[in-house]
Amino acid sequence: MSAPSPRLFGAGIQAPRSSSPILARNNVRVIGPADGPVLLLAQGFGCDQVIWDRLLPYLENTHRIVLFDHVGTGGADLPDFQDGKYSSLAGHTGDLLDILDALELEDVTVVGHTVAGMMALTAAAGSPRIGRLVLLNTSACYGQVPAEGYDGGLTPADMDQILAAVDGNHPLWADSVAPSLLGQSAPSALSGQVAERLCLLDPDFVLGFLRMTLHADVRHLLGQVSVPALILQSAGDPLTPASSCQYLSEQLSCSALVHLNAKGNMPHVNAPAEIAQAILGFLPGSTHAS
Repeated sequence: MSAPSPRLFGAGIQAPRSSSPILARNNVRVIGPADGPVLLLAQGFGCDQVIWDRLLPYLENTHRIVLFDHVGTGGADLPDFQDGKYSSLAGHTGDLLDILDALELEDVTVVGHTVAGMMALTAAAGSPRIGRLVLLNTSACYGQVPAEGYDGGLTPADMDQILAAVDGNHPLWADSVAPSLLGQSAPSALSGQVAERLCLLDPDFVLGFLRMTLHADVRHLLGQVSVPALILQSAGDPLTPASSCQYLSEQLSCSALVHLNAKGNMPHVNAPAEIAQAILGFLPGSTHAS
């Protein structure tokens, strides 16, 4: 198996234009063997589907992989970004469910990173198409709720500070946040490329998506999720404290929590081999990554 390219991002990926308005809207791309087990990779805040590029070499020869862009990112239709629909988690979750239906997928493993893990949990609570979940640095709620004994890590003041930084100077915020997202030990080239990708996004979209992310709360749905879930928690994640992943593990009836050696919020970028090994070890009948 070839090692992942040291270059994380090339040009944005535009899938062949589909006759399906749903697949075109979200720039859906399907790779890998048609008869392979299905993995849908759902990226979190500020990313389009190229964020998975370093993970793909470990999976694409044996699995049918579905990639897509959130509306407002990458090759998805920016005009379709409407505050009314996408100001809450439900709009993005609806897109995920639309993709599953449009492709008529069954027994899908959804790999959700950060807020996309929230989308995956919400979708799994109601869709029979999802067979299992991989929740990568996912929280059920990013806020602290002392009255309910819940610690998601961020106070209201923390959230306001983050939003003000994005609103005040989007490029400066991107440059400052990228190293902490990847972990301070990550190569500076990777941090630079993540910052570059964040800067490509429309600032109004970034602010709206981030506001939606910080205020999302799916704790009330966890009891409705019955599919197996693998919870992957990396060390030193500035947005997802260990308490958040521990809470998920306790609330999901069929889950396993794995603490990774990888650092930061994006272990699929800086430690793709470790993430691939964890995913493949979780899937039934899979061969472990080498």
